[in-house]
Amino acid sequence: MRKVISHQLQFLRPAGTSKGYLQTRDICVLAERADAGGWKLGEASPLGWLSLETQAEATADAERWAAGESFTSLSVRCGAEMVAQDDGAQVLYPSAFTEGRAGIPINGLVWMGPRDYIETQIGSLLDRGFGCIKMKVGAADFEEELEVIRQLRAASSTVEIRVDANGAFSLDDAAAKLEKLAEAGVYSIEQPLAPGQPEAMAALCAAGSLRIALDEELIPVQEPEAMAELLDTVQPAMIVLKPSLIGGFAQAERWIALAKAREIGWWVTSALESNIGLNAIAQWAASRNPASTQGLGTGSLYANNFASPLEVRGDAVWFDPERPWDVSALGL
Repeated sequence: MRKVISHQLQFLRPAGTSKGYLQTRDICVLAERADAGGWKLGEASPLGWLSLETQAEATADAERWAAGESFTSLSVRCGAEMVAQDDGAQVLYPSAFTEGRAGIPINGLVWMGPRDYIETQIGSLLDRGFGCIKMKVGAADFEEELEVIRQLRAASSTVEIRVDANGAFSLDDAAAKLEKLAEAGVYSIEQPLAPGQPEAMAALCAAGSLRIALDEELIPVQEPEAMAELLDTVQPAMIVLKPSLIGGFAQAERWIALAKAREIGWWVTSALESNIGLNAIAQWAASRNPASTQGLGTGSLYANNFASPLEVRGDAVWFDPERPWDVSALGL
């Protein structure tokens, strides 16, 4: 038996990005009764301007999945893979992580907002011991963003600073901005230009002023030949894998294989999923033995997230097998 349940997550505080502020997050939970009892769960959660499908399209495709029919939505493909892998108790990829013996190092995330709010977030993350902090850039005054980054670097000479522009820079100013970010002590930038400009992105990578990671650029590229061509053209330092947006774990595995063959780094980040999706992504990431810090610390953003074994301790996300799930809000 399969079910599809729509659910709306409420942010504790509006989450600021270069594309605006998010206050709610609509998701679709895919559920299948496990042979041994319990429910195998997955999540289809397209993300606004980033995904190829809308929430309505994903929900319609989720219903097709429930009926055993074919579907095309990338987020539903990911959710269906989660269900197929789930043991009925939300363990998908058994490892030292799911046994509670190892955590996954994660970056602290700074959301856009008033200057004092940004500075408060940075202070809290440093106090909690995060060795990597990621900031959103591109929506506010760039010089003010630079000043905040300089303050962060002055506060810690060792913290790794990542920034994410979500494609907000223009062709005219991107090169100069990357140079300034590098001078301010930034380690890397995700998606400085809007997707669909591989030659321009390649030129920025070739300039070498700052490590560039492709993020949104990966989403529409689904065929192996096109994936290889993109990496060969742009030659980024890293790629960012969001399984919910790129079409699931099998597709992420293809990207990793292509990246490794070209000595391109990679890391995994969530795409503001609920704890159902975040749990699956974190377990899969742990199974890959990642070498770098991951972006998997978004579970505490919501007022009504599902209680789960996931918890952030220091600068890592952990899975506590003794902490129970509570998905009663789904009515299963």
